[in-house]
Amino acid sequence: MDRFFSHLKQPFTSVWISLGFVIGCIATVFYYQTLEFTVFTIFIVIVSAYFKPFLNVLLGFICAICFVGLHFYVFYSFEIPKPDEKYALDSTLIVEEVISDKKPQYIKVKIVALEGSNFSDFRAPKAMLSVNSAQPLIVGDEFSALIHLKHFRSNKNFNVFDNERYAFISRILFKGKVLNKNLNIINSDKQSIILDYQHFLKNTYTDTKLQWLYYALLSGEKSLMSYADKQLMQSLGLSHLLAISGLHIGLIFSFGYLFTRFIFAKINSSIGQSFNLTLYYSSCGFLVALVYVYLSDFLVSATRALIMLGCYLLLYFLAKQPLRWRSILFALVIVLIVNPFNLLNPGLYFSFLAVAIIFTVINKLPILNTRIKNKVISLFVIQIALFIGLLPLSLYFFNGVSIAGLIINLIAIPLLSIIILPFLIVFTLLSFFLDISILINLFDTGLYALFKLLNEIPGSLRWITTGRIDSIFVVFTYIIMLMVYFLPYKWLAFIPAITLLLNYWLTEKSKWQLHVFDVGHGLMALIEKDKQVLIYDFGPSYFNRFSRTRSILLPYIKANNLTVKTAILSHEDNDHAGGLQHFLDAGFGETLQQFHPKNTHNVCEVINIDFAGLKVQSFSTKGFGNENDDSCVVRVSDNTHSVLLTGDISKAREASLLADNKSLKSTVMLSPHHGSDTSSSVNFINNVAPKVVIHSSAYKGQWEFPKPLVVERYNQINAQQFTTGVEGQISIKFYAKNLSIETARGQESYWFIKD
Repeated sequence: MDRFFSHLKQPFTSVWISLGFVIGCIATVFYYQTLEFTVFTIFIVIVSAYFKPFLNVLLGFICAICFVGLHFYVFYSFEIPKPDEKYALDSTLIVEEVISDKKPQYIKVKIVALEGSNFSDFRAPKAMLSVNSAQPLIVGDEFSALIHLKHFRSNKNFNVFDNERYAFISRILFKGKVLNKNLNIINSDKQSIILDYQHFLKNTYTDTKLQWLYYALLSGEKSLMSYADKQLMQSLGLSHLLAISGLHIGLIFSFGYLFTRFIFAKINSSIGQSFNLTLYYSSCGFLVALVYVYLSDFLVSATRALIMLGCYLLLYFLAKQPLRWRSILFALVIVLIVNPFNLLNPGLYFSFLAVAIIFTVINKLPILNTRIKNKVISLFVIQIALFIGLLPLSLYFFNGVSIAGLIINLIAIPLLSIIILPFLIVFTLLSFFLDISILINLFDTGLYALFKLLNEIPGSLRWITTGRIDSIFVVFTYIIMLMVYFLPYKWLAFIPAITLLLNYWLTEKSKWQLHVFDVGHGLMALIEKDKQVLIYDFGPSYFNRFSRTRSILLPYIKANNLTVKTAILSHEDNDHAGGLQHFLDAGFGETLQQFHPKNTHNVCEVINIDFAGLKVQSFSTKGFGNENDDSCVVRVSDNTHSVLLTGDISKAREASLLADNKSLKSTVMLSPHHGSDTSSSVNFINNVAPKVVIHSSAYKGQWEFPKPLVVERYNQINAQQFTTGVEGQISIKFYAKNLSIETARGQESYWFIKD
């Protein structure tokens, strides 16, 4: 055993192999089947032939490629049995989460059996299903049912939450619906230890005002948090306190460590001096942390922190020194061995970088065995270092930063470490034996008074939105930081800084942009100029609860730091107006006044307006008596390029527009009625003569838009055609003389996510 671990004390071999493994995982996950992957692989092979240390890097690199492929084959390569022959599949399912309680229920399930094939618990795929049965389902229910499945595919848009990537990370491979109206629930009364623990926490803190906070800290579950609470915590930079991570695992480990040492001291143990008591204390602390992670159902962030703690302790007791940097590297390798696709999770980068920053500061400012004043100063320095070090990641992933969080965390972290979490642990343990609701309520009252103060912080200090940040900015910023910290000649950091500035100055900026969002069957478009936007339609809503406005449009506006100036509703069909109410609830009602001065039920006003230097013109309708043909048709132009927005008009309205002898010629056109054959007449197409046509329709939707005949008509004029359901969000940037087109799926596609 000593021989097996000997290279940890002389770590060159293990470090080189680990570096190769990490590099190989990154290259395979993000670049496999690309030219970059081939070039990089050839480069490593050539370098390894001339430099012996790189042979170990090559070994780790090859192991990573094999391991990513094996992991994908074992855990992700599931196919739907006979998809072309069978609609109803016999299955056995376990409910993991109830997304929506209202009928029809929307649930996340684990598929333990499908068409006679049984899957082990750790390998079973997951699916999102709608259920419209007589019996309401709860977490933990196991039932047999006939289900319809298809591979998980969601809307794909820029700068908003990526449902497909999140589903893949969570191993949600399918979606569909349960066909049975009456379910045979096999063991609805069976509860796991984790579910029992969660129910116990809910009951223990049921009468408290901050139940959601205590429940999140003790279980890692945020299901009790309201949308407003989530927004508040994020805007104040305190969301990390709710995710079980290194801070929480460290506190729980310390609790177990100190408690064990206290017990040993009290019983005056006669253990000989040959025994390493620190090893016993640390082992007990690690076991307590392991139980905590188990009760959190092995959340990714919690598991990651536990692995890092385990690596640190292992290296400490093997090598008799902290070896902090090696522990970070080995922990990263183990995390990637558990699941190499953890690289898709932003939390991985935040957690490992945060630990690296803390270790760096501790090396420069040791805080052990120092006076309280020095510890406070060190804590402040660590917080400043974390703020600066994590700032590029925050700007890239969250498009902004919390200024107030810099100060609040100086108070919140010690408060959580010294008071909140220790008291919650004691309260929870005592509640197993005693009724201490009075103590809990007193504690809750005091903490709630502090929480209310957070709501008094002005919004301008909570969160500053910076808009979209390119990945090249993040990479070059960290290169500059590393050069400033490590190189003796700090002035060399000006080289990447100047390169970054030149790239920004020399890159041609577009005059204005058109964004057509991927909303399924429906329409939602946005025209952007000088950070001001005009919105055309609001996409569909489902079950009167979910809308594309809330999940796509509003987050996109916030992420890009845009200002809404004008909004237009073409007509009131659900697939165009479903998200209107959420748009109004967000406080944008006044933006509808120009084109809908009275209400949105009537036909839009026929007017010409100036929008940030663009000419916006709406066209009259003769009153066809149906919402589709009375759609608000709008043309936006800068005298060089133009966009025609057509709503759901049919051939009759198209003929009417042509009869008015108005100029309809446009560079880009949204195909009328999503590409239906009831629209896009030959005369209309020839008159508009678009160079680019966008069909806003669902992927393999029930109406199968755009129709082949319509596609062929646009082919006759050699127009470029794009379909949102196929390509995702379509963004067109207009320059002085030309235009460029970007699609969400073309910009960010992965070899392992199937269409």
